[in-house]
Amino acid sequence: MVNLRPFGWSLRFPACFQSDRWCRGNREFTRTNGLATYDWTPEGSVVFAQLEYADRYRLFDDLYEAKADGSTRRITKGARLTDPSVSPDGSWAVAVSGGGGSNGLALIDLESGEVNDFVISDPDSHWAFPSISPNGRWIAATRWKTGALHDVVVLDSNGLVVAEITNDRAIDLAPEWSPDGSYLIWASDRTGILNILAVPFDQELARAGSPILLTNVRTGALYPSVDPSGRWLYFSGYHSDGWEVERVPFDPETAVSAPPADSRFNRLEDPEPPGFYQGDVQKYSAGSTLAPRYWEPLYSEAVRTPAIRTEDLYIRSRQLLGPAIGIQTSGIDLVGRHEWGASARVFTSGSRADAGFRYTYAGLGNPRLSLSANNRWGRGKNSALVTQRKDEALLDTLFVLKRDRSLTASAQFQHRKWRNSLFVTLSAGMLWEKLELLNNSLEPENNYRLNRPQNRMSDLSIALSYSTARSHAYQVGGSEGVVLFARARARRSLNLPDSLVGLSGLDSSVDEVIGRARVYVPLGITGYAPHVLALQTSFGLGRGPNATAGHFDVGGASGSPEQVTGISLFGGTPIFFPIRGYPESARYGRYAWAASAEYRIPLALMNWGLGAWPLHFDRITGSIFADAGNAWGPRMSPGGFQNPRREALYSVGAEVTGELLSFYHINMLVRTGAALQLAGNKKVQFYVRLGMPF
Repeated sequence: MVNLRPFGWSLRFPACFQSDRWCRGNREFTRTNGLATYDWTPEGSVVFAQLEYADRYRLFDDLYEAKADGSTRRITKGARLTDPSVSPDGSWAVAVSGGGGSNGLALIDLESGEVNDFVISDPDSHWAFPSISPNGRWIAATRWKTGALHDVVVLDSNGLVVAEITNDRAIDLAPEWSPDGSYLIWASDRTGILNILAVPFDQELARAGSPILLTNVRTGALYPSVDPSGRWLYFSGYHSDGWEVERVPFDPETAVSAPPADSRFNRLEDPEPPGFYQGDVQKYSAGSTLAPRYWEPLYSEAVRTPAIRTEDLYIRSRQLLGPAIGIQTSGIDLVGRHEWGASARVFTSGSRADAGFRYTYAGLGNPRLSLSANNRWGRGKNSALVTQRKDEALLDTLFVLKRDRSLTASAQFQHRKWRNSLFVTLSAGMLWEKLELLNNSLEPENNYRLNRPQNRMSDLSIALSYSTARSHAYQVGGSEGVVLFARARARRSLNLPDSLVGLSGLDSSVDEVIGRARVYVPLGITGYAPHVLALQTSFGLGRGPNATAGHFDVGGASGSPEQVTGISLFGGTPIFFPIRGYPESARYGRYAWAASAEYRIPLALMNWGLGAWPLHFDRITGSIFADAGNAWGPRMSPGGFQNPRREALYSVGAEVTGELLSFYHINMLVRTGAALQLAGNKKVQFYVRLGMPF
């Protein structure tokens, strides 16, 4: 959309940039929430409409004023207004007012924000693009009526239609006045292609002449605006690569007559009357729409222990349970008040199974209440133990398999705005933990036993998440802003004798705090998208008798499971403490940290496919990165080995990420990378993941 300032030489377009008539000296005038409609005031400010959250679920369009110095003032609140047009003296405006399943026109006092209906909403009429004449007497607008009549009309100060400029089923929209008000200009597709038309308009008699053709392009012209001198006609021109701001001389005296509307746009003789449904009104019931409508396969990777290497001990990684396969399904009612999900999967070895169920109720609005029950198998924190029956005997290696059964209730509070969001989640639950001891053959161990193989624990946590991050057109990943996350959790053993409280290996109580910060900084270097500096840091602190060496794992390249097959065969998983170039669990302990820095560079816009194959390649982004991290503690674990603080791990490398669309609707970011270890063996590791690293 192009909108020329009513005085001086500057024009404005949807990114809310301002430039001179030669499109030089572009500067950001103001930032808007999504696409916005706007108009100039005589003082050089901009009145615009934008969306803002009123609460967690409701969005309203309201009017704001942005001044040349960058300050912004809110004019209305919860008024549902779009398409403002400012009066010549700048004291009032007309805008489209929504509500009741339709819309109308409203007059707004720009100083007080008072809103008065101008044209009452009607189910059979819809309005758009009002435009006040230079003398403030007439208002041109686009009107849609039953019968597919999409026309330009002129109204007086009482809201009465005094002139119908068009009267057919062609699309006629976005009317604007010439600076002296002698012509009314708009866009029409009466020939099948959008072009700019105009009619002479008598300001005294409110009479329009015959339409004339101001442009005759083959690709489309829309949103006309005449410069203050009346010399140039600016408009948005459509081309194969998108929209351009263009201009032609504004010379209505030499313009040819507009062709008549194509016969396909003739009025319908007898529009079909609106239909009515006959039936009993009943109270809403969620049951009929809450039933499951699908199922999909489910896959999870094998359960493995981490490799353990110390100065005098090495235990290789072992697979305790094979990969698991299963199914999952879910349901949600029509209005989104009730939501549930269920899953079940069986491990291909080990004769174990997982299952889970969750239910969420959103009927309170804020908070959302959830209840979940799960049965999960995994490795214990001290998943590998080394012991011996007596002095001088051979060492025995044992493995710990863990089953968790949990019941958790949570309440999620949200404070949401267009530009930021804050989530606070409170959770409380019970956890029943069972530990199984396996020998080196992964069979149940008979010669040793765990002191407390079963535990019953309470689980309390609070999590906070705050985000201002956003992305821009053609950008891959975050472009600007911050994302902050923190969680504090406390688990307490409930069936423990007082004499065992606080003893490592016997008391499963643990406190932990984890946190993560992400920052995206645009660098002002632009190609088809900005260059971005992306930063991430995360930390974890564990305390208590069960904060053992296996509490946190550090290392690996983060990813996202693929969605093509539905069973997550590849793509990787999210990692809270990633260090590319090293295996997962390269470091472990009760204390952990990791940090990453990336310089992301847009490389190419491809936009091509492989013939008729359902695969489309979109864009390519490159990055260079540096990662670091470490984990340690406690110095002596219940498993019988020390875990002191060792040298931190460092790596550098590069990645290339390609965005592609598979099977017409599954979007994937395929990320290939190479990372050089700067500590340890100093090897180069190559990897493929899905999704951005952060």
